[in-house]
Amino acid sequence: MRKAVWACVPLAAAVAAGRYLLPGRLLFPAAVLCALLALAASRLPERARRYAVLILAGAAVGFTAFGVQQYAVVRPAEALAGRRLTVTARVTDYPDLYDGSAYVTVRLTGKGVPHVRCRLVSYVEGELDELLPGDELEGEMRFMSAAVRNGQEVDNYFSQGIFTRAVCTDEPAVTGRWRLSFLYLPGALRHEIIALCRAVFPADASPFMTALLTGDKTDLYDGGEAYYMLCEAGLAHVVAVSGMHISCLMGFFFLLLGRRRAAVLAGFPLLAFFAAMTGFTPSVTRAAFMHMCLLSAPLFKREEDALTSLSVVLAALLLKNPLSIAGASLQMSFASMAGIWLVSHRMYYHFYEKLDETRIGRIRLLRPALLFFAATFSTGVGAQIFTLPLAAAHFGYVSVVSPLSSVLCLWLISALYIGGIAAAALGALLPAAGVLLGGALAWGVRYIYLIARLLSFLPCEAVYMSNPLNVCWLVFVYVIFLAAWLLGKKGEGFRPIVPVCLSLILLYGSALLVRAGWDDDLRLTVLDVGQGESVVLTCGPRSTVVDCGGSFITHDAGSEAVSFLRGQQRRRIDALILTHLHSDHVNGAEKLLEQMRVETLYLPAQPDEDGYLPGILSAAAERGTRVVFVTEDLRLALGELELTIWAPLLPGDENENCMIVMARQDDFEAFITGDSLSAAERLLVSRCELPDSEVLVVGHHGSATSTGAEFLEAIRPDAALISVGYNTYGHPSAKVLERLERYHIPVFRTDRDGTITVKAGG
Repeated sequence: MRKAVWACVPLAAAVAAGRYLLPGRLLFPAAVLCALLALAASRLPERARRYAVLILAGAAVGFTAFGVQQYAVVRPAEALAGRRLTVTARVTDYPDLYDGSAYVTVRLTGKGVPHVRCRLVSYVEGELDELLPGDELEGEMRFMSAAVRNGQEVDNYFSQGIFTRAVCTDEPAVTGRWRLSFLYLPGALRHEIIALCRAVFPADASPFMTALLTGDKTDLYDGGEAYYMLCEAGLAHVVAVSGMHISCLMGFFFLLLGRRRAAVLAGFPLLAFFAAMTGFTPSVTRAAFMHMCLLSAPLFKREEDALTSLSVVLAALLLKNPLSIAGASLQMSFASMAGIWLVSHRMYYHFYEKLDETRIGRIRLLRPALLFFAATFSTGVGAQIFTLPLAAAHFGYVSVVSPLSSVLCLWLISALYIGGIAAAALGALLPAAGVLLGGALAWGVRYIYLIARLLSFLPCEAVYMSNPLNVCWLVFVYVIFLAAWLLGKKGEGFRPIVPVCLSLILLYGSALLVRAGWDDDLRLTVLDVGQGESVVLTCGPRSTVVDCGGSFITHDAGSEAVSFLRGQQRRRIDALILTHLHSDHVNGAEKLLEQMRVETLYLPAQPDEDGYLPGILSAAAERGTRVVFVTEDLRLALGELELTIWAPLLPGDENENCMIVMARQDDFEAFITGDSLSAAERLLVSRCELPDSEVLVVGHHGSATSTGAEFLEAIRPDAALISVGYNTYGHPSAKVLERLERYHIPVFRTDRDGTITVKAGG
């Protein structure tokens, strides 16, 4: 093993320890200790001395790099939080536009502030929309922490090299252009390619092709159902620009120019330009560096060593930004490459040898196809070896059908990528020809979508980790494969058939066990969605969701609801009831409609204040969901569950026009009041004889304007559940908590207790 590996891997391990294990005050002492031990190791025998010094020196550098970043970059940037300053800055990327807001990444350049990257936001339409990379700004900004969002610690900004956030308090003035703004030309080309993709490809294929060519997944995310199908089929990674794209690009490049020395030398700036165009993401930087090593090895008459290249580029990325260790992109990229290097090659050669032993493998026409199948399958399996646990941790699910989808679709990706580049180039020169080629390539995208849709009908195609049983299954899979590898006979190679079959048996067995747990007792679950509300009611095979909204940045209510239901092996929702249309009660509803089959959507008959209604109705129409606007009280019978929906009781704003829901099974009653005000509660008490209840989902996240004494006196709940997260409104109110205590009602809160489940009769 090369010397660089012995130094770079400990460096990465030290950075990971600094991020996840060691407190900040111990970083420099740990670096000093490693350095001292490296000096002491100089007395060891030669071979042991060499490796010990490399390991300890690498660890010392890792601890030092992480400590320097914390004290020299992170702390000064965090010190800006809460301050309002007039600063100068340089725009480093094109603005992202979302519903009237604009976000742009800038680098602070003025005196008295750290020169770090900052995520700048303006809520005034048009204020940042026309900015270009290289523009120099001056304006007043209010700074916020990049380490905390909605009261919750986040890593995504730091891992991207963004160390502070700011809001424009007035319109910033463009004072000029940076003298080195030509360095942003790769980003400008990417911006133009995105525009060309939208012009030359049909609307259904444009988001996929834009993501495939540039890595910009904005349109694909907005596409809803198609993107979720790609994720569950294990195909979303094909549009994350990485080694596969660089291999296609360089393969096409050498096909045109040949592999002459001049062409090889020209490949270096091409790789650097491509990495810059895609924003030097970890996956692209890793792949570009490894290809540079591959190209340079023959020039210097050296063998290219994949493990050395992989470890060196990992160390380089971590030295540039040690906190990138927390990013899913870096973790997934290097974990997949490690799996490919350790597993895929051996698996492929095993298939290769087996083909030589069979008659069908020696048929000239079939052999190339079978070898391609073996290579694709081996690569897919190898890439998943170490990424499955990371995917489970970061995204909450793993795709079981990913190896199958890779075999069925990866053969097409190279053609789509090269064809897409040609279509974009034609679109710039001959728009009509570009559109013609783009229309032809769109059928390839539709094929991929079709495969993803067909795979979605397979049982357990994606396994959600919200169910602890599925977590146990994933752990057992690794135990089974490790045991099979350790217990295998020497010289016979690894035989995957038995562990694969056993893993599938356990998967479907656990799925049947979960479905067997669908008893007829009502379960009411208040999901932890931060400052919002989403309540899931399950009773036998029936499922109902009341509201689906949350803090959005730190809690995606739609994903939370999907993960919970799919973790319980549920694909169908009988009723989705939205009590009112405030963001914190509905901002996940569109995603829920796109990912789950919803039979009926119940909405209050009132205008939409927060602008979510058009998207919700569009998603409902696309999925064939029946929409009911509630103008009068309704009673619904869903198996053993009976639901009563009281239409909005008061005219006025959204909270006053909020519906109230009661769920009943036998002698168990639960009230879900949304954001209803005390006046609406009193009116309901005066109009109806309300039963004593077992559960109250406290109104308006515990606001003092809800959960009045008259209502509590009428329903006398045995338990109060409050869906609440970080907020600046003072929720839950001390008055409400005191009122609940006065009535001796125990209180459970999602911000303290997480997701809460109550079972009827339990």
